[in-house]
Amino acid sequence: MKPKFKNNTVIKISLTVTPDRLSFFSPLLGQGFTLTIRTGISVRDLLCLQIGVSDDYLDQRIQTIFLDGKVVDNVDTAVIRQGSTLALSAAMPGLAGATLRRGGAYAAMRSQISYKNNTVDDSAENGTVMLKLFNLVALELGPMFLKQGIWIDGKNLKNFFERVPDFFWDGCLNAEINGISQNVRKISLMELKQDVFLKLK
Repeated sequence: MKPKFKNNTVIKISLTVTPDRLSFFSPLLGQGFTLTIRTGISVRDLLCLQIGVSDDYLDQRIQTIFLDGKVVDNVDTAVIRQGSTLALSAAMPGLAGATLRRGGAYAAMRSQISYKNNTVDDSAENGTVMLKLFNLVALELGPMFLKQGIWIDGKNLKNFFERVPDFFWDGCLNAEINGISQNVRKISLMELKQDVFLKLK
């Protein structure tokens, strides 16, 4: 019998997986997950001071950044606001990748879609941000977030569970829902209509 929850019930799913199953979660991270953060700070301060990404990793590895749909060139002046969506990617191939790369030679070609800071600034306070991770950034930073736990749209998580290949579940050693052990293969049958807190061990 599949678990059922009221709409106002907080659902926390904990999965114990083998290391080789972590990469399966990369597409899910690209759909976005929610973090509670301090708003009114720069992209660099969010990633390096709050989340713990190294400055070298930010400067060398994260080559394309979108903040609320705009390409970010300067991570020190782009400001995170309440409800912002931040997307991070490693270098992408081709002309499109070169054009979107922050601080690249082709930045002038995309001036209309580049992030421009304005004079209005939020005071630093608690808020939320939607974070999206792509390609190598998802593979490299994803496990850190998943082990800390993330809030994710329940419908996206249900679709993920329904689409993973059967052998994926062989690497799931244990599952808990709100602290109660469950059969791991029944996870995909759950009704998830609200945000879910997902944590991997």
